[in-house]
Amino acid sequence: MSNRRFNNKNVSKKHVARKEREEKQAALIRNIAIGIVVVVILLIGYGYLDQTIIQNQREVAIVNDEKITISQFQARVRLDRENLINQYIQYAQLAQQFGMDVAAQVQPIEARLNQPLLLGQNVLDTMVNELLYRQEATNQGITVSEEEIEKELQAFLNYFPDGTPTPAPTATQFVVANSTFSPEQLKLVTLTPTPTKAPTSTPGADPTATPAAEVEPTEEEAAAPTPVLVPTLTATPYTFDGYQQTYQDTLPIYTDMGLTEKDFRFLFESRLYYVKLYDVVTADVAHEGEYIWARHILLEESTLATIVRERLLAGEDFSVVAAEASIDPSAATNNGDLGWFTTGMMVEPFGATAFALEIGEISEVVQTDFGYHVIQLLGRENRPLDQNTYQGSRDLAFQEWLAQLREESNIEIFDIWQENVPNEPDLEQTLAEIYSNQQ
Repeated sequence: MSNRRFNNKNVSKKHVARKEREEKQAALIRNIAIGIVVVVILLIGYGYLDQTIIQNQREVAIVNDEKITISQFQARVRLDRENLINQYIQYAQLAQQFGMDVAAQVQPIEARLNQPLLLGQNVLDTMVNELLYRQEATNQGITVSEEEIEKELQAFLNYFPDGTPTPAPTATQFVVANSTFSPEQLKLVTLTPTPTKAPTSTPGADPTATPAAEVEPTEEEAAAPTPVLVPTLTATPYTFDGYQQTYQDTLPIYTDMGLTEKDFRFLFESRLYYVKLYDVVTADVAHEGEYIWARHILLEESTLATIVRERLLAGEDFSVVAAEASIDPSAATNNGDLGWFTTGMMVEPFGATAFALEIGEISEVVQTDFGYHVIQLLGRENRPLDQNTYQGSRDLAFQEWLAQLREESNIEIFDIWQENVPNEPDLEQTLAEIYSNQQ
């Protein structure tokens, strides 16, 4: 009996040990399986986060340690595309309702929409400039308050608590009296010059204009902040509650494109910084400038231009030679007279050559995209700038300042932006949706 008890006891210990080993092995296998599942889930989760959050937070540009992320860039591209599409639709409606020919307006829009890299570059340049405006304004002690931003938003949504603003009167152009010429100047020409608003060196299309299929944004477009998309909503009720409701109704238009509310408000903030800096930078731009009066003879070939120049130097009458030889059609009636013009009105190097002349001097042969010119200077004086010319001078001064600011700033642009330019919203798809809704 005692032996049997001893054997049963031994068998029981082996059984327990084996069972413990099996349980440990099962637990190890289970833990490994759970670990694998957790790792897979983490990898999937990381991949999702990488695609939806982490990647979108990567920088496309850094401006003096302030970054522009992929998500911010993409949202602004979508906004820019939406603005262009809305412009296209407006022109199309004008064509449909009034039979207007709007090809010259819609073709550049189509070209920009069909060239996403150019559009993306313009948007990125604008966003870089906007950060520079805020940074430079801070350096100069220029501030934009929340109250100012709120006022801009209220005006944008047609809420004017102090009453609808009165439109500013149209600026009156400067009236320039007839100039008094010296006897030497009067000997040079027999007709009275007619001041021209914006003379060109020759008739026809501007050779510097870019064809519609290759339209690129101008420096002025990149300098100014992105225009804000106008919501197609009913007029805002003239109450603060109505304004707040319209604000809440409008905000999803932008958040659907990827902008946060902070990004949306920054559109108005950056515009205010731009306006304030523009006024400071251009405050010293003169209201008057140097104007010159000149005439020219335009030839197709340099050899012919050289011969014409030699004839003039030999004493032949400029008006007679211009009427005879110039291929500028206006020469038949004005003998090559270009009237008065200031810097920036003529193509280069025509303008630079003309301004470098002494009164009565005949220039060397000057080549431009129009052909070969021989120029004579007839007069030079300071005159008040008309409104358009003065504004152009301010724009030029601001562009030069901005170029210098960008040169002095630490700006890094990363090529990753080229891989992340969205193609939506799409013009054809938008038009198709509008058409289907009209059926």
